[in-house]
Amino acid sequence: MALAIAIAFALITMITGATYGSLEAVKDKAARYFSGHIDVMGYNPTGRQDIPDPQGVFQTLISSSLPLRTVAPRTVYYNNDAVLFYAGQSVRQRRLIGVDFSREGKEFSSLSFIQGSWEPLSTASDQSKGGILISLGASKLLGCRVGDQLTLYLTTDTGQYNTADLIVRGIFNETSLFGYAAYMNNRELNRLLERPENSATDMAVYVRSGFSPDAVAVKMEGLLARSFSVAPLFNSREKRDAVLGTLVKEPTLVIMTQNAQLAQIRQFLDALLGVTYFVLTVFLVIILTGILNTYRVLVHERTKEIGVLRALGMQRGTVRFLFILEAALLGLFSALIGFLLGFVLLKTLGSLDLSFIPGSGLILENGHLRTELNSRTTLLNGLLMIGTTILAAWGPARRAGQIRPVDAMRSN
Repeated sequence: MALAIAIAFALITMITGATYGSLEAVKDKAARYFSGHIDVMGYNPTGRQDIPDPQGVFQTLISSSLPLRTVAPRTVYYNNDAVLFYAGQSVRQRRLIGVDFSREGKEFSSLSFIQGSWEPLSTASDQSKGGILISLGASKLLGCRVGDQLTLYLTTDTGQYNTADLIVRGIFNETSLFGYAAYMNNRELNRLLERPENSATDMAVYVRSGFSPDAVAVKMEGLLARSFSVAPLFNSREKRDAVLGTLVKEPTLVIMTQNAQLAQIRQFLDALLGVTYFVLTVFLVIILTGILNTYRVLVHERTKEIGVLRALGMQRGTVRFLFILEAALLGLFSALIGFLLGFVLLKTLGSLDLSFIPGSGLILENGHLRTELNSRTTLLNGLLMIGTTILAAWGPARRAGQIRPVDAMRSN
């Protein structure tokens, strides 16, 4: 019985660790693509996206007491006419993202680079200002490698065509959901768009681990509303787009959380969690049934011992307590052994290269499964396991306490 509980808890530890790690991997990918866990965007009545005072917004956020890990300005080019050219080949980009790598570069450390790195773009030298990071899909279509010079084509804010020669500093492997995006220095992108170098369309905000971006966004809204015009929070991009035209009468800040940005794929994330908890429930039911049947047999086999203890003066409640205590200790030590076993198996699974699995790029980091053992979740799983063991033993323990000494002593 102890072995069964340990194996079950090991499997539960593996499943929850892999599931929460996969969810965090998806959120990290979305954070790089959608400007952090919380995206502060600026809009003006003309329809142009632009933060009215990027430096003021930046200083307000970094000087606050909010649990923020990284705050960095971004310039995002949303027009779908951004094209990369190389050796007679071309590829259109879904979006072109200008990043302040000196502030936000560390958030790209988990990006799966096939070649190169983001680090050359974090310096202020002229050599790095002409750099760009492109996806593996774009590099295959263009036939280019790190160090090759591409030509970027886009349209300025005034509608003029503009081009720039950029050196490929890194090629990253990203799922198609967040792929076909290119990253470059935000000041360089502002110059190409004929904007001031310090302008920004977005402020990427990353929240410290353990804090809810939704809760932080509510406090952020009140903080920024003291100095800027701030729109109410939206729970999806569709709702934002539906009312934004009538809402913006002056330069306005719009705060979008990661959950709002991911509203379209939230169903997938909820389904992933749902499957995890369903499997957990099945394990708990199996364990409960097995322990219940086992303790029924144990009570029957210990009938004479129970009779002797009752004859010596032991109360019914004490008899029940002995069985409950035994079940609790059984669940506790089995859960500890199962956790150690699950931890080893989880780390082994995380060390395997799973990039060969079709469609796995959405939840993998650098081809490996990310594991996330949350202490609160692990403790809750352990308490559920011990509670299930106690619950299963409660009925047989109650019947054991009701056995009369006379009946117990003459039983075979």
